[in-house]
Amino acid sequence: MSSTSPSKPASPSLHRPRTLAERPLDILYLAYFGIHLLASLAIDAQLTYPPYSQTLFPEPLRNVLRDYLESSKDPFLLAAERASAEHVWFRVLLASETLFQIPCFAVAIWGLIHDEKRTYPLMVCYGTLAASSTLQCICSVLFGADGHSLTKAQIAGLLQNYVPFCIIPTLLTLDMMLRIVGLLAPSTAAGKVEGKDE
Repeated sequence: MSSTSPSKPASPSLHRPRTLAERPLDILYLAYFGIHLLASLAIDAQLTYPPYSQTLFPEPLRNVLRDYLESSKDPFLLAAERASAEHVWFRVLLASETLFQIPCFAVAIWGLIHDEKRTYPLMVCYGTLAASSTLQCICSVLFGADGHSLTKAQIAGLLQNYVPFCIIPTLLTLDMMLRIVGLLAPSTAAGKVEGKDE
């Protein structure tokens, strides 16, 4: 006569979404996406396609962009402003920021607030694009012609802006990839057990 032990009920913590307090890295990502969303909508979108879209923005925001360009001499945003043929690649990045990344920010913020795992792949895609494109800008300033006309103080200021926007997306990409692998691992193990039982 076989005896069966009663199955233990699943722990509620396995099913309930974790609070933000339990996810310190997600708090960092949430702050990053929030800041980037505001900057993209208020500043970067002024220099994206269609051309001359700055006229659609309030004067205070146009003044913020103008003051930043005058103080930082950001070679990429200045090139986008004058529609430089040598920086078409950066204008394409600005367009992708408006058309692809801004929606990603909104979805990622929603996913992080609700601990929604279905947004992990999207954040991997975003992080890969953001980290690689920002690294390209950093290398162009440090080792390319874009940094030749800049002072050391201006280069340091640009790096203060660029480096965090390269490091955090890199961390985000690696973290989300590991989370996805962790979610897939139990299913793979279960499949192997089922294969042995057949």
